[in-house]
Amino acid sequence: MLNSSDSKGDGEAARVPAGELRAFVATMLGGRSWVVDLLRNYELVIGREPDADIRIDVPTISEKHATLQWDGEQIMLTDCKSESGVRVNGERIVGTNRIDPGDEIEIGPASLVVNITVAPVNKGRRSLTHQEFAERLSEELARAGRGGRPTCLLMLKSKSGDGARLADAALSTFRAGDIVATYAHDEIEFLLPDAPPKVARAVVERLIETAAAEGAHVGLAVAPGDGEDAERLIRAARDAMANSIRSGQTISRAGAAEPEMIEPAALTETTRMVVREITDAAQRDEPVLLIGEPNTGKRYYARMIHEKGPRARGPCVVIQCAGLVDHESLTRAFGDEAGNVEQCMAETARGGTLVLDDVGDLPLQGQRRLIKLFAQGSEDYGIVATTHRDLSSLCQVGAFVRDLYEKISVRKIEVPALRMRMESIVPLARNFAVQYKPDKPIKLSEGAIEKMRAYAWPGNVLELRNAMERAVTLADGGEILAEHLPGDLNDGGEGGRLRDHVGSVERDAIIKALADNNYNQTHAAKLLGISRRALIYKMEKYGLKPPPAGTAPKK
Repeated sequence: MLNSSDSKGDGEAARVPAGELRAFVATMLGGRSWVVDLLRNYELVIGREPDADIRIDVPTISEKHATLQWDGEQIMLTDCKSESGVRVNGERIVGTNRIDPGDEIEIGPASLVVNITVAPVNKGRRSLTHQEFAERLSEELARAGRGGRPTCLLMLKSKSGDGARLADAALSTFRAGDIVATYAHDEIEFLLPDAPPKVARAVVERLIETAAAEGAHVGLAVAPGDGEDAERLIRAARDAMANSIRSGQTISRAGAAEPEMIEPAALTETTRMVVREITDAAQRDEPVLLIGEPNTGKRYYARMIHEKGPRARGPCVVIQCAGLVDHESLTRAFGDEAGNVEQCMAETARGGTLVLDDVGDLPLQGQRRLIKLFAQGSEDYGIVATTHRDLSSLCQVGAFVRDLYEKISVRKIEVPALRMRMESIVPLARNFAVQYKPDKPIKLSEGAIEKMRAYAWPGNVLELRNAMERAVTLADGGEILAEHLPGDLNDGGEGGRLRDHVGSVERDAIIKALADNNYNQTHAAKLLGISRRALIYKMEKYGLKPPPAGTAPKK
């Protein structure tokens, strides 16, 4: 997170001085603990409301129970007229009180301890390449999923020349556990573990203000609600950033996820067989369970069932089950535990189709609410569910309600992984590339095509879509080369794997060095420890073009 620092009048990125004070609060609740930084002059909310910075989901806790605020010198705690009260060191407080380091705060079942310390000096810290970032993102999502904690991913596009300053400012002021990486020239990506969206928004706004980076656009996505795996979360953040650019807003939050697009031109014999099954199931108007690995295109086929069925003129309501992790989100989706469903999201599907995306990730409480919902007239809408889990096995161990499984799986259709339909890869890649550069012809080099066909694509269609967006960005209107594709693509041989790995590392290092130095080739070459002539050769080798005329710094 950002520690407080004042903007410099000359526009240079501000750094946290050695020895600057940092305030934070450690929270212990229900057998787990976590730490939240107190941002200077930011009101940290403690309570039961969904957007609370420290959320305590207990009936005796008020929506906005208390607040903490740090002004750089002292911490103030305010009881927001809560019914159950706030205790500090065993004594109940009223109104606003100063909190000293080490004081223990009791709010319902939660225990909080505030502290003030000296922020460490980050020596040798660097921003990561995109490939390194993606790997760290996967690791962090796995860890956060086990603890049920929010994780924020932000994609930032700055005006030309600001990217390096923003990355430098972030490295100087973010927490040690936050991750900064270079996506492309003047595009930076941040990962903020254990950060609620309200805090992430405040952090990036402070970063933009501190670095005096006007004209920056940011997309914010939060796991697990906006995506429970790396590819979905990256897609959500990129789409949010694109919306920020279109709308002129500084920060845009991820909205409803779009289905993985599969154009008719990309359909092969394998996918045509799936479409035939989809069409038959849609015309029979029976509940369908789409089974397959994450990001294989199940949501695309779910929408196809709706469009080919008798309810096509009605609404198609998609509920992301993986993001339903608490009482409030389940109530909004399926109604309350008593079976009151009038205001829930699923009710809006009547007359159309209800799509339950990743239904295997729905907690038991949510599964039981779904059964109550269906008991009140499920014949009023079509039901399509998707899953990457073996629901039958989950039923055997009591992790999935069998009655619900039998209700949603009248017809089961398997969607094959992308590696099982290799003939789809190049047509899909072309479609995705055209989407991100519709004003220019897209050309894939033979090396790029060979590389794509040799890769297993564990992230399936969505990984291919994300990879093509970045490849188009790096190619900047030119031919898409093998070097523009993700670093772990390979030609299947040991030598090819080593060659591609080394080439990917070198290419990403050059991209980062150029971005960090505003495309000044002399400075980038010095940073890399090579001559400018060698740098130009390698830029040509990897298809790395300078920015458009007029955006590069004057020599």
